[in-house]
Amino acid sequence: MSLQRSSQLGWPLCRSCALLLPSRTISATTIIADRSATRHYTASASHQRGFIRKSPAAKNVNKGYGRILNNTVPTEQWQKNYHEVKTRFEKNYKSIYSMVQSSDLIAGKITPKVFLEIGRRLVDQAYNSRPTADALKSIWKGDPATVHEIGRAIWLSGPWEGQVSAWARVATADAGFPWALCQEVTFQIQRMGIHAPTSREMEAVKKLAYEKEDPRALMVWADIARRWGRTEEALDLYRHLNDMAYPSNRRPSLYDDITFRGDYKAPWRILADMYNEAERHEEADEMMKVGALHYRDPQALVTYAYLRKEKDDWESYEQCMLVAAMSGHGEACYRLGNYYYLISKGEVPSRDQRIAQKHPKRAWIASWFARFFRKMDWRRRAINWYEMASAHGDSEGTRNLAVLMREDGHPEALDIFSRLRADSGWWNHKHILKLRSRWDDPNFKPTLPASWLEL
Repeated sequence: MSLQRSSQLGWPLCRSCALLLPSRTISATTIIADRSATRHYTASASHQRGFIRKSPAAKNVNKGYGRILNNTVPTEQWQKNYHEVKTRFEKNYKSIYSMVQSSDLIAGKITPKVFLEIGRRLVDQAYNSRPTADALKSIWKGDPATVHEIGRAIWLSGPWEGQVSAWARVATADAGFPWALCQEVTFQIQRMGIHAPTSREMEAVKKLAYEKEDPRALMVWADIARRWGRTEEALDLYRHLNDMAYPSNRRPSLYDDITFRGDYKAPWRILADMYNEAERHEEADEMMKVGALHYRDPQALVTYAYLRKEKDDWESYEQCMLVAAMSGHGEACYRLGNYYYLISKGEVPSRDQRIAQKHPKRAWIASWFARFFRKMDWRRRAINWYEMASAHGDSEGTRNLAVLMREDGHPEALDIFSRLRADSGWWNHKHILKLRSRWDDPNFKPTLPASWLEL
Protein backbone atom coordinates (compact mmCIF):
# COMPACT_ATOMS: atom_id res chain seq x y z
CA MET A 1 0.00 0.00 0.00
CA SER A 2 1.42 3.36 -0.94
CA LEU A 3 1.94 5.75 1.91
CA GLN A 4 1.99 9.49 2.38
CA ARG A 5 3.35 11.55 5.22
CA SER A 6 1.50 13.60 7.80
CA SER A 7 3.11 15.93 10.29
CA GLN A 8 0.48 15.10 12.90
CA LEU A 9 1.39 11.43 13.31
CA GLY A 10 4.65 9.73 14.05
CA TRP A 11 4.11 7.25 11.24
CA PRO A 12 3.31 7.56 7.52
CA LEU A 13 -0.42 7.29 6.90
CA CYS A 14 -1.89 4.67 4.60
CA ARG A 15 -3.76 6.20 1.68
CA SER A 16 -7.19 5.04 2.88
CA CYS A 17 -6.64 6.72 6.25
CA ALA A 18 -4.57 9.75 5.29
CA LEU A 19 -7.50 12.13 5.50
CA LEU A 20 -8.73 10.80 8.81
CA LEU A 21 -6.86 13.18 11.07
CA PRO A 22 -9.15 13.83 14.03
CA SER A 23 -10.95 17.06 14.68
CA ARG A 24 -12.78 17.93 17.85
CA THR A 25 -15.14 20.06 15.81
CA ILE A 26 -16.17 17.53 13.21
CA SER A 27 -19.69 16.23 13.49
CA ALA A 28 -20.27 12.51 13.24
CA THR A 29 -23.89 13.38 12.60
CA THR A 30 -25.07 13.40 9.04
CA ILE A 31 -26.86 16.43 7.73
CA ILE A 32 -29.11 16.95 4.78
CA ALA A 33 -27.48 17.33 1.40
CA ASP A 34 -30.19 19.10 -0.57
CA ARG A 35 -31.52 22.15 1.19
CA SER A 36 -34.14 22.68 -1.50
CA ALA A 37 -35.78 19.55 -0.16
CA THR A 38 -36.47 21.26 3.15
CA ARG A 39 -38.88 23.89 1.89
CA HIS A 40 -41.90 24.36 4.12
CA TYR A 41 -44.90 22.24 3.40
CA THR A 42 -48.31 23.76 4.05
CA ALA A 43 -51.24 21.45 4.63
CA SER A 44 -54.90 22.00 5.31
CA ALA A 45 -55.43 23.73 8.63
CA SER A 46 -59.09 22.88 9.12
CA HIS A 47 -58.57 19.68 11.07
CA GLN A 48 -59.81 19.74 14.67
CA ARG A 49 -58.19 17.32 17.10
CA GLY A 50 -60.97 15.62 19.02
CA PHE A 51 -58.81 13.69 21.45
CA ILE A 52 -57.21 16.66 23.23
CA ARG A 53 -57.78 16.44 26.98
CA LYS A 54 -59.52 19.40 28.56
CA SER A 55 -59.40 21.21 31.86
CA PRO A 56 -62.75 22.03 33.52
CA ALA A 57 -62.36 25.66 32.56
CA ALA A 58 -61.59 24.78 28.98
CA LYS A 59 -64.59 22.47 28.80
CA ASN A 60 -66.87 25.28 29.90
CA VAL A 61 -65.83 27.47 26.99
CA ASN A 62 -65.57 24.56 24.54
CA LYS A 63 -61.79 24.96 24.16
CA GLY A 64 -58.93 22.49 24.59
CA TYR A 65 -55.25 22.35 25.30
CA GLY A 66 -52.27 20.15 24.50
CA ARG A 67 -51.53 16.67 25.74
CA ILE A 68 -48.52 17.38 27.92
CA LEU A 69 -50.58 17.07 31.11
CA ASN A 70 -51.83 13.52 31.65
CA ASN A 71 -54.57 14.24 34.16
CA THR A 72 -57.36 16.78 34.32
CA VAL A 73 -56.07 19.92 36.01
CA PRO A 74 -58.33 21.83 38.43
CA THR A 75 -59.44 25.21 37.11
CA GLU A 76 -57.60 27.14 39.81
CA GLN A 77 -54.32 25.31 39.16
CA TRP A 78 -54.72 25.69 35.40
CA GLN A 79 -55.16 29.44 35.69
CA LYS A 80 -52.29 29.66 38.16
CA ASN A 81 -49.96 27.83 35.75
CA TYR A 82 -51.03 30.10 32.93
CA HIS A 83 -50.33 33.32 34.84
CA GLU A 84 -47.02 32.03 36.23
CA VAL A 85 -45.73 31.02 32.80
CA LYS A 86 -46.78 34.28 31.20
CA THR A 87 -45.38 36.42 34.03
CA ARG A 88 -42.08 34.57 34.03
CA PHE A 89 -41.76 34.91 30.27
CA GLU A 90 -42.54 38.64 30.28
CA LYS A 91 -40.03 39.17 33.07
CA ASN A 92 -37.21 37.11 31.55
CA TYR A 93 -37.84 37.37 27.82
CA LYS A 94 -34.63 39.34 27.16
CA SER A 95 -32.40 36.72 28.76
CA ILE A 96 -34.35 33.91 27.06
CA TYR A 97 -33.98 35.68 23.73
CA SER A 98 -30.23 36.13 24.25
CA MET A 99 -29.84 32.46 25.16
CA VAL A 100 -31.58 31.09 22.07
CA GLN A 101 -30.05 33.73 19.80
CA SER A 102 -26.51 32.88 20.90
CA SER A 103 -27.26 29.17 20.43
CA ASP A 104 -28.63 29.80 16.94
CA LEU A 105 -32.00 28.35 17.96
CA ILE A 106 -34.06 31.17 16.51
CA ALA A 107 -34.03 33.06 13.23
CA GLY A 108 -31.90 36.20 13.29
CA LYS A 109 -34.69 38.29 11.76
CA ILE A 110 -36.74 37.97 14.98
CA THR A 111 -36.09 40.98 17.21
CA PRO A 112 -36.55 40.96 21.01
CA LYS A 113 -39.74 43.00 20.63
CA VAL A 114 -41.24 40.56 18.12
CA PHE A 115 -40.04 37.66 20.29
CA LEU A 116 -41.91 39.09 23.28
CA GLU A 117 -45.12 39.72 21.34
CA ILE A 118 -45.22 36.27 19.74
CA GLY A 119 -44.37 34.66 23.07
CA ARG A 120 -47.24 36.43 24.84
CA ARG A 121 -49.74 35.39 22.19
CA LEU A 122 -48.41 31.85 22.20
CA VAL A 123 -48.84 31.47 25.96
CA ASP A 124 -52.38 32.87 25.71
CA GLN A 125 -53.33 30.44 22.96
CA ALA A 126 -51.61 27.47 24.59
CA TYR A 127 -53.79 27.79 27.70
CA ASN A 128 -57.03 28.84 26.04
CA SER A 129 -57.45 27.17 22.64
CA ARG A 130 -56.97 23.99 20.67
CA PRO A 131 -53.56 23.47 19.02
CA THR A 132 -54.55 23.93 15.37
CA ALA A 133 -53.20 25.72 12.34
CA ASP A 134 -56.08 28.19 12.56
CA ALA A 135 -55.03 29.15 16.08
CA LEU A 136 -51.56 30.03 14.79
CA LYS A 137 -52.99 32.85 12.69
CA SER A 138 -53.66 34.97 15.77
CA ILE A 139 -50.07 34.42 16.92
CA TRP A 140 -47.99 34.84 13.76
CA LYS A 141 -48.98 34.87 10.11
CA GLY A 142 -45.52 34.04 8.88
CA ASP A 143 -43.54 30.82 8.93
CA PRO A 144 -44.91 28.31 11.51
CA ALA A 145 -41.30 27.49 12.37
CA THR A 146 -41.07 30.82 14.20
CA VAL A 147 -43.85 29.85 16.60
CA HIS A 148 -42.25 26.46 17.11
CA GLU A 149 -38.88 28.07 17.86
CA ILE A 150 -40.35 30.42 20.45
CA GLY A 151 -42.34 27.61 22.05
CA ARG A 152 -39.12 25.65 22.36
CA ALA A 153 -37.35 28.71 23.80
CA ILE A 154 -40.02 29.04 26.50
CA TRP A 155 -39.62 25.36 27.32
CA LEU A 156 -35.82 25.67 27.54
CA SER A 157 -36.25 28.48 30.06
CA GLY A 158 -38.48 26.28 32.24
CA PRO A 159 -38.48 22.58 31.24
CA TRP A 160 -40.80 21.70 34.12
CA GLU A 161 -43.64 23.44 32.25
CA GLY A 162 -44.09 21.83 28.85
CA GLN A 163 -47.61 22.96 27.96
CA VAL A 164 -46.53 25.81 25.67
CA SER A 165 -43.97 23.81 23.68
CA ALA A 166 -46.36 20.85 23.36
CA TRP A 167 -49.11 23.14 22.09
CA ALA A 168 -46.71 24.77 19.62
CA ARG A 169 -45.56 21.37 18.35
CA VAL A 170 -49.09 20.08 17.72
CA ALA A 171 -50.31 23.35 16.18
CA THR A 172 -47.36 23.75 13.83
CA ALA A 173 -47.65 20.08 12.87
CA ASP A 174 -51.29 20.77 11.99
CA ALA A 175 -50.03 23.63 9.81
CA GLY A 176 -47.72 21.24 7.97
CA PHE A 177 -44.37 22.31 9.45
CA PRO A 178 -42.15 19.30 8.54
CA TRP A 179 -40.06 19.25 11.70
CA ALA A 180 -43.10 19.37 13.98
CA LEU A 181 -44.88 16.70 11.93
CA CYS A 182 -41.88 14.39 12.22
CA GLN A 183 -41.56 15.13 15.92
CA GLU A 184 -45.24 14.43 16.52
CA VAL A 185 -45.03 11.09 14.71
CA THR A 186 -41.90 10.22 16.68
CA PHE A 187 -43.79 10.81 19.94
CA GLN A 188 -46.68 8.66 18.71
CA ILE A 189 -44.29 5.81 17.94
CA GLN A 190 -42.54 6.20 21.29
CA ARG A 191 -45.88 6.02 23.10
CA MET A 192 -47.44 3.10 21.21
CA GLY A 193 -44.56 1.37 19.42
CA ILE A 194 -45.33 -0.86 16.44
CA HIS A 195 -49.01 -0.90 17.43
CA ALA A 196 -49.41 2.80 16.73
CA PRO A 197 -52.32 3.22 14.28
CA THR A 198 -51.86 5.15 11.07
CA SER A 199 -52.54 8.78 11.95
CA ARG A 200 -53.08 11.91 9.92
CA GLU A 201 -49.59 13.04 10.88
CA MET A 202 -48.10 9.74 9.65
CA GLU A 203 -49.81 10.15 6.30
CA ALA A 204 -48.45 13.70 6.06
CA VAL A 205 -44.92 12.48 6.86
CA LYS A 206 -45.23 9.74 4.24
CA LYS A 207 -46.32 12.33 1.68
CA LEU A 208 -43.36 14.54 2.56
CA ALA A 209 -41.02 11.58 2.25
CA TYR A 210 -42.20 10.28 -1.11
CA GLU A 211 -43.39 13.43 -2.85
CA LYS A 212 -41.03 16.07 -1.46
CA GLU A 213 -38.12 13.82 -0.49
CA ASP A 214 -37.77 15.77 2.73
CA PRO A 215 -34.78 14.14 4.50
CA ARG A 216 -36.34 14.41 7.96
CA ALA A 217 -39.55 12.78 6.75
CA LEU A 218 -37.53 10.09 4.98
CA MET A 219 -35.79 9.28 8.26
CA VAL A 220 -39.03 9.04 10.25
CA TRP A 221 -40.94 7.08 7.62
CA ALA A 222 -38.04 4.67 7.14
CA ASP A 223 -38.11 4.02 10.89
CA ILE A 224 -41.86 3.35 10.73
CA ALA A 225 -41.45 0.99 7.78
CA ARG A 226 -38.74 -0.90 9.63
CA ARG A 227 -40.87 -1.20 12.78
CA TRP A 228 -43.79 -2.49 10.72
CA GLY A 229 -41.63 -5.20 9.17
CA ARG A 230 -41.42 -3.62 5.71
CA THR A 231 -37.69 -4.21 5.58
CA GLU A 232 -37.05 -3.72 1.87
CA GLU A 233 -38.95 -0.43 1.84
CA ALA A 234 -36.94 0.73 4.87
CA LEU A 235 -33.67 -0.29 3.22
CA ASP A 236 -34.52 1.63 0.06
CA LEU A 237 -35.32 4.75 2.08
CA TYR A 238 -32.18 4.52 4.20
CA ARG A 239 -30.01 4.00 1.11
CA HIS A 240 -31.55 7.04 -0.53
CA LEU A 241 -31.06 9.06 2.65
CA ASN A 242 -27.46 7.90 2.94
CA ASP A 243 -26.83 9.17 -0.60
CA MET A 244 -28.32 12.56 0.32
CA ALA A 245 -26.31 12.97 3.51
CA TYR A 246 -22.72 14.12 3.86
CA PRO A 247 -20.21 14.80 6.66
CA SER A 248 -19.65 18.34 7.89
CA ASN A 249 -17.42 20.19 10.32
CA ARG A 250 -20.42 22.25 11.39
CA ARG A 251 -23.13 20.89 13.60
CA PRO A 252 -26.41 21.00 11.65
CA SER A 253 -29.11 23.35 12.85
CA LEU A 254 -31.96 21.88 14.85
CA TYR A 255 -34.34 21.76 11.89
CA ASP A 256 -31.71 20.37 9.47
CA ASP A 257 -30.53 17.52 11.70
CA ILE A 258 -31.88 14.26 10.28
CA THR A 259 -30.95 12.40 13.47
CA PHE A 260 -33.20 14.73 15.48
CA ARG A 261 -30.42 15.42 17.99
CA GLY A 262 -29.72 11.74 18.53
CA ASP A 263 -33.26 10.33 18.50
CA TYR A 264 -32.28 8.42 15.36
CA LYS A 265 -28.98 6.90 14.30
CA ALA A 266 -27.14 8.09 11.21
CA PRO A 267 -28.32 6.32 8.01
CA TRP A 268 -25.03 4.48 7.47
CA ARG A 269 -25.19 3.04 10.98
CA ILE A 270 -28.81 1.91 10.60
CA LEU A 271 -27.94 0.26 7.28
CA ALA A 272 -25.02 -1.54 8.94
CA ASP A 273 -27.34 -2.82 11.68
CA MET A 274 -29.98 -3.97 9.19
CA TYR A 275 -27.45 -5.72 6.98
CA ASN A 276 -26.00 -7.52 9.98
CA GLU A 277 -29.48 -8.60 11.08
CA ALA A 278 -30.02 -10.04 7.60
CA GLU A 279 -26.55 -11.68 7.72
CA ARG A 280 -25.45 -9.57 4.76
CA HIS A 281 -22.10 -9.02 6.40
CA GLU A 282 -20.15 -7.74 3.40
CA GLU A 283 -22.65 -4.92 2.91
CA ALA A 284 -22.60 -4.23 6.66
CA ASP A 285 -18.81 -3.98 6.56
CA GLU A 286 -19.05 -1.56 3.64
CA MET A 287 -21.37 0.69 5.66
CA MET A 288 -18.96 0.54 8.59
CA LYS A 289 -16.23 1.64 6.21
CA VAL A 290 -18.39 4.62 5.23
CA GLY A 291 -18.83 5.54 8.90
CA ALA A 292 -15.11 5.23 9.54
CA LEU A 293 -13.54 6.82 6.47
CA HIS A 294 -16.19 9.38 5.54
CA TYR A 295 -17.70 10.38 8.88
CA ARG A 296 -14.70 9.62 11.15
CA ASP A 297 -17.05 8.11 13.67
CA PRO A 298 -14.80 6.83 16.51
CA GLN A 299 -16.72 3.60 17.13
CA ALA A 300 -16.90 2.91 13.40
CA LEU A 301 -13.15 3.48 13.17
CA VAL A 302 -12.58 0.92 15.93
CA THR A 303 -14.87 -1.60 14.21
CA TYR A 304 -13.33 -0.98 10.80
CA ALA A 305 -9.85 -1.31 12.28
CA TYR A 306 -10.83 -4.75 13.55
CA LEU A 307 -12.05 -5.70 10.06
CA ARG A 308 -8.74 -4.60 8.58
CA LYS A 309 -6.86 -6.63 11.20
CA GLU A 310 -8.75 -9.72 10.08
CA LYS A 311 -7.29 -9.07 6.61
CA ASP A 312 -3.79 -8.67 8.11
CA ASP A 313 -3.84 -5.02 7.05
CA TRP A 314 -1.94 -3.78 10.09
CA GLU A 315 -1.21 -0.36 8.57
CA SER A 316 -4.89 0.47 8.23
CA TYR A 317 -5.58 -1.05 11.65
CA GLU A 318 -3.01 1.15 13.32
CA GLN A 319 -4.00 4.35 11.56
CA CYS A 320 -7.76 3.93 12.07
CA MET A 321 -7.21 3.13 15.73
CA LEU A 322 -4.91 6.13 16.07
CA VAL A 323 -7.53 8.48 14.66
CA ALA A 324 -10.22 7.09 16.96
CA ALA A 325 -7.88 7.26 19.96
CA MET A 326 -6.80 10.84 19.26
CA SER A 327 -10.45 11.88 19.13
CA GLY A 328 -10.79 10.79 22.77
CA HIS A 329 -12.20 7.29 22.36
CA GLY A 330 -11.16 5.34 25.45
CA GLU A 331 -11.58 1.88 23.96
CA ALA A 332 -9.42 2.83 20.97
CA CYS A 333 -6.68 4.03 23.34
CA TYR A 334 -6.88 0.73 25.22
CA ARG A 335 -6.70 -1.39 22.06
CA LEU A 336 -3.86 0.71 20.69
CA GLY A 337 -1.99 0.11 23.94
CA ASN A 338 -2.55 -3.63 23.49
CA TYR A 339 -1.28 -3.41 19.92
CA TYR A 340 2.00 -1.80 20.91
CA TYR A 341 2.41 -4.10 23.92
CA LEU A 342 2.02 -7.17 21.71
CA ILE A 343 4.64 -5.72 19.36
CA SER A 344 6.99 -5.41 22.33
CA LYS A 345 6.38 -9.10 23.05
CA GLY A 346 7.00 -10.08 19.45
CA GLU A 347 3.45 -11.41 19.00
CA VAL A 348 2.49 -8.81 16.39
CA PRO A 349 4.89 -7.72 13.63
CA SER A 350 6.16 -4.17 13.95
CA ARG A 351 6.21 -1.79 11.01
CA ASP A 352 9.88 -2.46 10.25
CA GLN A 353 9.26 -6.21 10.30
CA ARG A 354 6.31 -5.86 7.95
CA ILE A 355 8.42 -3.79 5.55
CA ALA A 356 11.12 -6.47 5.59
CA GLN A 357 8.57 -9.23 4.95
CA LYS A 358 6.76 -7.39 2.18
CA HIS A 359 9.82 -5.89 0.48
CA PRO A 360 12.95 -7.97 1.16
CA LYS A 361 15.05 -5.54 -0.87
CA ARG A 362 14.15 -2.82 1.60
CA ALA A 363 15.36 -4.76 4.61
CA TRP A 364 17.87 -1.99 5.30
CA ILE A 365 14.92 0.30 6.10
CA ALA A 366 13.74 -2.22 8.65
CA SER A 367 17.13 -2.36 10.29
CA TRP A 368 17.20 1.45 10.37
CA PHE A 369 13.82 1.52 12.17
CA ALA A 370 15.00 -1.17 14.57
CA ARG A 371 17.86 1.05 15.71
CA PHE A 372 15.38 3.60 17.03
CA PHE A 373 12.58 1.36 18.29
CA ARG A 374 13.60 -1.39 20.63
CA LYS A 375 11.20 -3.70 22.49
CA MET A 376 11.15 -1.40 25.52
CA ASP A 377 10.23 1.54 23.32
CA TRP A 378 7.14 -0.29 22.11
CA ARG A 379 6.27 -1.15 25.70
CA ARG A 380 6.68 2.50 26.70
CA ARG A 381 4.36 3.51 23.88
CA ALA A 382 1.81 0.96 25.14
CA ILE A 383 1.96 2.51 28.61
CA ASN A 384 1.35 5.96 27.14
CA TRP A 385 -1.82 4.78 25.42
CA TYR A 386 -3.00 2.94 28.53
CA GLU A 387 -2.59 6.23 30.37
CA MET A 388 -4.76 7.93 27.75
CA ALA A 389 -7.36 5.17 28.03
CA SER A 390 -7.44 5.55 31.80
CA ALA A 391 -7.77 9.32 31.48
CA HIS A 392 -10.84 8.74 29.29
CA GLY A 393 -12.39 6.45 31.89
CA ASP A 394 -11.65 3.09 30.27
CA SER A 395 -11.43 0.51 33.06
CA GLU A 396 -9.56 -2.08 30.99
CA GLY A 397 -6.90 0.46 30.11
CA THR A 398 -6.61 1.43 33.79
CA ARG A 399 -6.20 -2.22 34.78
CA ASN A 400 -3.43 -2.89 32.25
CA LEU A 401 -1.68 0.37 33.13
CA ALA A 402 -1.69 -0.52 36.83
CA VAL A 403 -0.16 -3.95 36.16
CA LEU A 404 2.65 -2.55 34.01
CA MET A 405 3.35 0.26 36.46
CA ARG A 406 3.58 -2.25 39.32
CA GLU A 407 5.90 -4.35 37.20
CA ASP A 408 8.13 -1.28 36.87
CA GLY A 409 7.96 -0.63 40.62
CA HIS A 410 6.28 2.72 40.10
CA PRO A 411 5.09 4.30 43.39
CA GLU A 412 1.79 5.43 41.83
CA ALA A 413 0.80 1.94 40.68
CA LEU A 414 -1.54 1.39 43.64
CA ASP A 415 -3.25 4.75 43.14
CA ILE A 416 -3.83 3.92 39.49
CA PHE A 417 -5.16 0.48 40.42
CA SER A 418 -7.52 2.09 42.95
CA ARG A 419 -9.22 4.03 40.15
CA LEU A 420 -11.12 0.82 39.44
CA ARG A 421 -13.10 1.41 42.63
CA ALA A 422 -15.27 3.81 40.64
CA ASP A 423 -16.62 0.82 38.69
CA SER A 424 -17.99 -1.71 41.18
CA GLY A 425 -18.38 -4.31 38.45
CA TRP A 426 -14.68 -4.18 37.67
CA TRP A 427 -13.50 -3.74 41.24
CA ASN A 428 -15.27 -6.95 42.28
CA HIS A 429 -14.38 -8.96 39.18
CA LYS A 430 -12.71 -12.27 40.02
CA HIS A 431 -9.44 -11.37 38.28
CA ILE A 432 -9.31 -7.99 40.01
CA LEU A 433 -10.06 -9.64 43.36
CA LYS A 434 -7.07 -11.90 42.78
CA LEU A 435 -4.87 -8.90 42.05
CA ARG A 436 -6.16 -7.08 45.12
CA SER A 437 -5.45 -10.03 47.41
CA ARG A 438 -1.80 -10.29 46.34
CA TRP A 439 -0.99 -6.71 45.38
CA ASP A 440 1.23 -6.11 48.42
CA ASP A 441 3.06 -9.43 48.05
CA PRO A 442 6.61 -8.55 46.85
CA ASN A 443 6.97 -12.01 45.31
CA PHE A 444 3.81 -11.66 43.22
CA LYS A 445 4.56 -10.79 39.60
CA PRO A 446 1.30 -10.13 37.74
CA THR A 447 1.22 -10.38 33.98
CA LEU A 448 -1.18 -9.37 31.24
CA PRO A 449 -2.98 -12.52 30.04
CA ALA A 450 -4.09 -12.87 26.43
CA SER A 451 -7.71 -12.12 27.39
CA TRP A 452 -6.58 -8.65 28.54
CA LEU A 453 -4.89 -7.87 25.24
CA GLU A 454 -7.77 -7.70 22.78
CA LEU A 455 -7.16 -6.04 19.46
